Amino acid sequence: MQKLKPLDYKENYTDIVPEDSFRISPSMISKFSDKKWEWYQSQVLGNTIFEGSTSTVLGTIIHRIAEVCTKFKTNEEREVLRTEIPNYIESFSNNPEIDIAHIKEQYKPMGNALLDYLNIWGYPDRSEEAIAYKVCDGVYAAGTADAVIGNTLIDYKTTSNQSVSEYYMPQNYKVQLLAYAWIYRKLGVDIQNIRIIWITNNIVGRVSEKTGKPLKDYPSKVIPVTQVITNDDMEFIESYLKLIAETYLKAKECPELTYLLFSDYRLKGEVCHQ
Repeated sequence: MQKLKPLDYKENYTDIVPEDSFRISPSMISKFSDKKWEWYQSQVLGNTIFEGSTSTVLGTIIHRIAEVCTKFKTNEEREVLRTEIPNYIESFSNNPEIDIAHIKEQYKPMGNALLDYLNIWGYPDRSEEAIAYKVCDGVYAAGTADAVIGNTLIDYKTTSNQSVSEYYMPQNYKVQLLAYAWIYRKLGVDIQNIRIIWITNNIVGRVSEKTGKPLKDYPSKVIPVTQVITNDDMEFIESYLKLIAETYLKAKECPELTYLLFSDYRLKGEVCHQ
């Protein structure tokens, strides 16, 4: 039986990223473009910028259901979910920012919708795998990929949007997936496609406040969005990873340039701690 890390475990990647090396997180790459100050604070200085939300807790649970049911095939092995998930939800009972009632209402129908999809289309070959590869001396791209099936890299996303496009992939998620694909390819794993598997919220049993009549139900559903990785995609992500790495290293070498390198005057006087 495979060993599971605790649901609230925070991966530190010390077994795959050399000590004193800087880690580029695929999930944070888009912030290097859009929110440089936030990226610098969280990725370089290690400051906590985002404490989590109802949607991120729900997302963590859905990811866990996918992981457990991918790695373990029998009901007996999957029994861990019956106690683990409720205990995880209750750990947020004193956090007013987390709506645990909403999470309890949503995770079962959303999880069942995902499992129905996987039962039809197949379970991944790899699940929640920590991977890393050197971008340049002292800098690694590393993170935990959701799943791989065949030559397709998968990212699970939960959403309250009931009109998700079957074709559109948000750029920030695409960049994240391309970074994981780049790492896998460098490690010798042939990734040719990227796929977001959207799992929508279960919106049922509502009643109109005006008329008192039932509103239309929108049960949880799964919407996969797949794109083929092009040569241009790989050229872009490799060059962008190198840009991030060299920006970090130059700030470390010349801390007085940090605010210029990260395009934010608030960083003037900051020192690159790593």
